[in-house]
Amino acid sequence: MTIVQLMKKRRSIRRYRISPISKQVINKIIEAASYAPSGLNCQPWFFVAVSNSDLKERIRQECEKRERRLYEHLKANFKESLSFFNLSPVKSFLTEAPYLIVVFAKKGEPYWKESVWICIGYMILKIEEEGLASLTYTPPEMSFLNEMLNISNSYKAVAILPVGYLDEKVDLSKRKRKPIDQLVKFVN
Repeated sequence: MTIVQLMKKRRSIRRYRISPISKQVINKIIEAASYAPSGLNCQPWFFVAVSNSDLKERIRQECEKRERRLYEHLKANFKESLSFFNLSPVKSFLTEAPYLIVVFAKKGEPYWKESVWICIGYMILKIEEEGLASLTYTPPEMSFLNEMLNISNSYKAVAILPVGYLDEKVDLSKRKRKPIDQLVKFVN
């Protein structure tokens, strides 16, 4: 499959089959991420691959607690948008997926935010290439992950990527994309 075909096919998945994934596949995903460009080649990323069921449950509980607080303060129109996509504070994908890859970024490195998000883009394409599914989940207030995963506070948790085999129907026609002529302006 070409990279553009992977991009067109990829979707954020929230339901996973409970089927094991090898550490070798996770290593391939991390390796792909490591090739992403970064500011001054600092490579400000670090990854924690979590497969332990108890730890995934603890992460889920903390995320859902923070999500519930967030939902209490959302404006009605934003809540309506979330419900349209069947989103709620319940994050079962955090315990269903065989792996959670927690992406950390080294704060203070040149262009650390931009660099780590490019690396996440590489990861989600590699996950798709491996025949797996994921999503980029960014719970509010992720600092608890540093303590829970024993990571220095010089790193900031940026995203959690559940990784697994999808267990939901994907309707590719539902993902409407803006036409290219609405996205670009050529100046000669």
